[in-house]
Amino acid sequence: MQDATLLIVEAAGDLSRHRRQVMQNISGIAADAVPHGPVTCVELDAGQEAGTAAFERADPRYITRFLDWQRSASGADRDRILGLAPGVVDVHAAGCDWPVDYRDGARPLVSLCVMANTGNRRGIHIIFGHPDMRDWPSVRLQPLHDVAHHLAAVWRIRQALESATAAGGSPDTPRCALIQAVLAQDRERERERDRDRHRDRQRAAPRPSGALALWPALVAAQWSLLDAFTADGARYLVAYRNPEPAATFRALADRERIVLELALSGESGKWIASELALSESAVARALRTALRKLGVGDTSALAGVQTAAFEPLEGLNTGAALALARLAPVVGALTNLSGAERAIVIDLLDGKRITAIARDRGTSPRTVANQIASVYRKLGASSRRELLSMLG
Repeated sequence: MQDATLLIVEAAGDLSRHRRQVMQNISGIAADAVPHGPVTCVELDAGQEAGTAAFERADPRYITRFLDWQRSASGADRDRILGLAPGVVDVHAAGCDWPVDYRDGARPLVSLCVMANTGNRRGIHIIFGHPDMRDWPSVRLQPLHDVAHHLAAVWRIRQALESATAAGGSPDTPRCALIQAVLAQDRERERERDRDRHRDRQRAAPRPSGALALWPALVAAQWSLLDAFTADGARYLVAYRNPEPAATFRALADRERIVLELALSGESGKWIASELALSESAVARALRTALRKLGVGDTSALAGVQTAAFEPLEGLNTGAALALARLAPVVGALTNLSGAERAIVIDLLDGKRITAIARDRGTSPRTVANQIASVYRKLGASSRRELLSMLG
């Protein structure tokens, strides 16, 4: 279940996708982790009679009964449910604190509910229908308790960004709202620095006043990365503070931290395996797990994170602390490259694969591969990892 919890939080934090797609992804991941019985991902709102739901392995009869149960709940019961703290609920347990009518309606349909309430009379719940899950021991349920807290935090951020998008009248994704907010704050900070000569001189300092040393906090799971993107030739990183009750399941083990830091320094998997007396497959597993725990899919997304200076990201009512880092513009450091090559380097920093770059540029993967090889020659790099290490 450990991998599933990480994948669920990662899916919820994918701001490039709309809510319905994300809910379908979450229900699919949960169904893969528990391959029996129906699984439902439902978003509840105290002001609505029935929530939006995504189903896996649910027949039409189950879906009809589920939706009838949701519609029959009273407003008072929905308010009480959405006021509870995040966690796992066994509706068949004697100590279940759901309202009696709501609990009785749930029992024929629900074994366990991962309840991720966001604290604003809304929440997202993952509901498992297989009866065997009622007998799971507490040690097996703990990852589900953890994911409830993380899912609640990430979903609250998504809600805030979607509200900002709706207020602007734009159909774009929450990621677009985040990027707009980041760029607006970054420009305002630049204007403030320009107005204050003393602060402007301090820009050359390695860490501005009030900046967060985020890398140790990422490794310890006190913070996680939310998004990374490139705009105007500069790279931006956004992180959020993890909820304290459940930070440990994302903390890196010693092996995972060492493997990740060696990989970020440009070392190959084969070299790391030799130095640590591990198999290459063990190194690959440790690296993959470390990346998942930090909330990224590739080492390229971590370029520059270890030394980046993060500052609070303000102006978004997300219910979670956000931090922003602006890495030095990369285009100016690549004057030996052509315009197309510089654009490809920025795509590589964004974590894109060759096929995605080719699709976006309307060219062939072979052409992109040749341009990447040219970049390596001009900058003296021998691999993508080494290139990213140089630019980070």
